[in-house]
Amino acid sequence: MFASQTFRIIAIRIAGAGLGLLAQVFASRFIGTEEFGRFALVFVWLLLLGHLGTAGTSQLLYRLLSVYIETGQRALAAGLVRVAMGVTLVVSGLIALIGFGVIQLGFLAWHAELVPLAIVTLLAVPLLAFQDFLEAVARGLDRPVSGIAPAYLLRHLAIMLGLLALLLAGQPATALTVMALAIAGLIASIVIQYILLRPHLKAAIGNTVPCFKLGEWFRTAVPLAAVDLAEVLFFNVDVIILGLMVPPEQVALYFAASRLAQVLAYVPYGVSAATAQKYAALGASGRRAELQAMIGRSALLATILTSLAALALSLLAGPLLALFGSDFDQARQLVPVLCLGIVVACLLGPGEDVLNMLGQERLCSISFALALAVNVCAAIVMVPLFGPMGAAIATVLGLSARGLLLAFFAYRSLGIILPAMGTHLFKAKELPT
Repeated sequence: MFASQTFRIIAIRIAGAGLGLLAQVFASRFIGTEEFGRFALVFVWLLLLGHLGTAGTSQLLYRLLSVYIETGQRALAAGLVRVAMGVTLVVSGLIALIGFGVIQLGFLAWHAELVPLAIVTLLAVPLLAFQDFLEAVARGLDRPVSGIAPAYLLRHLAIMLGLLALLLAGQPATALTVMALAIAGLIASIVIQYILLRPHLKAAIGNTVPCFKLGEWFRTAVPLAAVDLAEVLFFNVDVIILGLMVPPEQVALYFAASRLAQVLAYVPYGVSAATAQKYAALGASGRRAELQAMIGRSALLATILTSLAALALSLLAGPLLALFGSDFDQARQLVPVLCLGIVVACLLGPGEDVLNMLGQERLCSISFALALAVNVCAAIVMVPLFGPMGAAIATVLGLSARGLLLAFFAYRSLGIILPAMGTHLFKAKELPT
């Protein structure tokens, strides 16, 4: 079951990655490098603010919902879902409103062309946050495919079909057009997610009167929110810093290379979507040997698949980037460097999932904060010296620091060995009581 579900999720993410690359190729060819650079910049801000909008309740959901359901605590499960949904809607709405205020008051020194694009993008922040909520519910119900498939297929498909329709109609498009199409796909995917999940959620909690543990949930959610923020920043801070230091054309080149390399991240994500909630259940029931064995299998599977994919992407980087336009071929040397960071992260094991699912979310947030500081400081120093390559090297340093810190804390606090094949080098310790 573990392997089959993992491979289904990975297949969906790879298909979504393929559609995403095609959508970006369409967009780059249709609107030009400069407009594509503007779209890339606001798109990473959407990812950052949208994923932050759940305020840590998404990880709280798939950590605790599965435990509550397995142990028959249906009232707590019902309460958790309601609280998570309310927090997501309120926090994401406030983030969007604050963003509007920041733009209108001119706190960001953006070019005039970016202002209407940024305003439209902020409208999508609550939508993306709510989609994260639905995906977390799906994972908590051990139905990850129902949450993932609509999110990672329809959004990109909407951009492709919309741009194709405009092309056939002979109409022009801009970065604003592409963002509007992305929002349309986001709405459609949310509707389908809800339709797919509703019967499973009803079967799990029914009309149970909800029970709440607000203090415990919020104490847990705060460090998880910090982890969510740091995780999104890890994969987008390079573009944000580049956007402050280099022209839109260079941002576009780097964005294309980084999105190509981030196809690899779908492999560990697929493994995580099938296993994270199981770590929580195994830890709660004290099945230590099964837990360590599953962690070992997860790390090894993610490392092997990611390494093979990294080699293929590095070899094909030139032709794939050339699809975006003739200018993009010069970014091919960035792809192997960016791929290396993701391979190293997989090799060091699923530290984020293990710490968060086993009650060590504060240690996870500390690890992320320290590693993110490494990433940001390295980028600030290296981007002025080496341009986009400096941002790529900084990303590798940050991911490596994160993996090492997570592995260290997991072994010290839980006695769990994270790195792939690590059980051949280290002896696991007993879980603390």
